[in-house]
Amino acid sequence: MFLTETDFINAKLMAEGAMNESDIIKYILNNDISSPQKKKMQEGERYYNGEQDILQKDFRQGRILETEETGEEHNRVFQNYNRSNHKNVNAFLKILVDQKTAYLVSREPTISVLGAEQNKDLKDYETILCDFADDTFNEVLQDFVTGASNKGFESIHVYYDEKGQLQYQVVPANEVIPIYDTENEKELLEVIRYYDITVVKDGQQYTRKKVEWWTKTNVTYYIEQQKDMYVKDTSIPFNPSPHWWSVTTTLDGFEKKRQGHSWGRVPFMILKNNRNMTTDLEHIKGLIDAYDLLSSEGTNNFLDLVELYWVIAGYGGETANAIAKRLRINKAVHISDSSGKIEAKQVELPVSGRLEYLKMLRKDIFHFGMGIDVDSDKFGTAPSGVSLKFQYTLLDQKAGNMTSKLKKAIKELLWYVTEDYNSKNNTNYDANLIKVDINKNMITNDAELVSMIQASKGIVSDKTLLAVHPFVSDVNAEMQEMEAEEKRAIEQFDPYKGLGDDDEQ
Repeated sequence: MFLTETDFINAKLMAEGAMNESDIIKYILNNDISSPQKKKMQEGERYYNGEQDILQKDFRQGRILETEETGEEHNRVFQNYNRSNHKNVNAFLKILVDQKTAYLVSREPTISVLGAEQNKDLKDYETILCDFADDTFNEVLQDFVTGASNKGFESIHVYYDEKGQLQYQVVPANEVIPIYDTENEKELLEVIRYYDITVVKDGQQYTRKKVEWWTKTNVTYYIEQQKDMYVKDTSIPFNPSPHWWSVTTTLDGFEKKRQGHSWGRVPFMILKNNRNMTTDLEHIKGLIDAYDLLSSEGTNNFLDLVELYWVIAGYGGETANAIAKRLRINKAVHISDSSGKIEAKQVELPVSGRLEYLKMLRKDIFHFGMGIDVDSDKFGTAPSGVSLKFQYTLLDQKAGNMTSKLKKAIKELLWYVTEDYNSKNNTNYDANLIKVDINKNMITNDAELVSMIQASKGIVSDKTLLAVHPFVSDVNAEMQEMEAEEKRAIEQFDPYKGLGDDDEQ
């Protein structure tokens, strides 16, 4: 869940009338852990990892209706251990989420600085940002988008490591409680992060929580001393602490001076999956469960299928058993009783109806999951650019709910990169000049697209054209390579190169 200032005040009042920090933390954490949103997060992660509800289904278990002597009816659970118990897990959510992630961030975003084409200083700034946006950066973005899709939102935390280097990492939303302003619910005012640790006491292991309460100016560390009793963590020398420290050392390597600094904002970036922070699973879970159930039932029926069985009429139990045994061994039997009858029957399962229903469910899953079913008969039959783009309509709509939020989160991360560089290099770059473009990735008609790009030369900027070129995965790197090639070409074919060398000798 996420909180507002009003929710935070209410939490203080609701904590059984107590105003101490421990009760407030206990109240907020317990409510967050049991909140519907956190349960949906766990559900989304489970289904993405293939841990679906069908795995809890026991097909060997059934119910029969029994009537008592009194006439009262009741259901009785029974176990049939001869029944197959196979479970088919159909990982539709993973396919849909991975499609969305690949569509948005499999190609690195284009990062540019306004005015860089006319200003060398700004061009240098753009190069710094592009160098930062390496493969690790794109890998984090992929985890960022995947996490938000499965959990409703995801977060990135910015911090300094022991060497004073700026670092960033995805912090699971399961561990995060964002606190927003009450009026617009847009400005992130505080973040509470909590996670489990293992404590050994008197030879026994206990699970306890650590809590970090981040504000715009500092962070306070708490630890769960006993069950639901929180105290400030005494292992932290300065608590509350500033966001980060700058350390001055002597020539001998000893610490001379330490100064605390704050970012002036909470060093977390929150990426919402959509406006309501719902997961990509919520609208299709029932359909996936139905598909898993029907598919598993069909598999178990096939596994338990007796292709041919014998109807032996007119004989007692022992005689029928003997006849069945002879049939298995000799494939034939002699019958002397004219009133007896042996007949072979074949079992047929309603396969066609089941397959049609599974086909309908699959279609609904991709439709309401807003993805692309690449196994569809229609996909690829008309490979023109327009038809291919039409296939991406629903995926593009779903991704569009996140695109602006993702661009904003990337710009915010680059703000920290800019501030870090400015403080270490005595520069004054302005992060407000940063422009981020998401390079969506889709199957295209390459020949048709390249022809369109060629026809657009001189009408649209080279950077825009590179962003849609099928051979370019990293626009920033490609721009730098093109500039380097142009520079080498100028130096190689410069007609005046070397003419002044003799005059100087």
